[in-house]
Amino acid sequence: MTKRVAEAVAQGTKRVPGITVELKKAESATAKSAVAADGYAFGSPSHFGIMSGKMLTALTDLYSVRLKMAGKPMAVFTTGTGGQVTALENIERIIGIFNPTFVKPGIAIETVPGRASPWAIDKVQSADLGERLAKAVAKRARTSGTGPKTRLGEGRS
Repeated sequence: MTKRVAEAVAQGTKRVPGITVELKKAESATAKSAVAADGYAFGSPSHFGIMSGKMLTALTDLYSVRLKMAGKPMAVFTTGTGGQVTALENIERIIGIFNPTFVKPGIAIETVPGRASPWAIDKVQSADLGERLAKAVAKRARTSGTGPKTRLGEGRS
């Protein structure tokens, strides 16, 4: 489900002209690619109220370049069978040390059949998050004089 949400977020960014998107799994994100990006969407499944280990490792690896990521727009989404809001808050707390321009609210998507919203609703919500992120990237690019490029980080276990 995290991958589906990441793809829907990416689709939402296409509503804003001039934005390009590169989807990356947490384990394939590098400090170099993160520094080169103008915005980020961090997504993870929640496991007992925490993010995936792969996402935590990726964020830990990005700590060394946090000053080069400062001020850039960042959004967060989580999926899971419980504890998604707590996981989302934990990711936001960690990326807070990067001094981002937060794109809030993030989204926490329930995946338990019978409790979960229909995918059509979650997809709209995800695409809206992508659009808000892309608008933040475009606004920052206009004020800095650079061309926007958004990279989305997607962590799955």
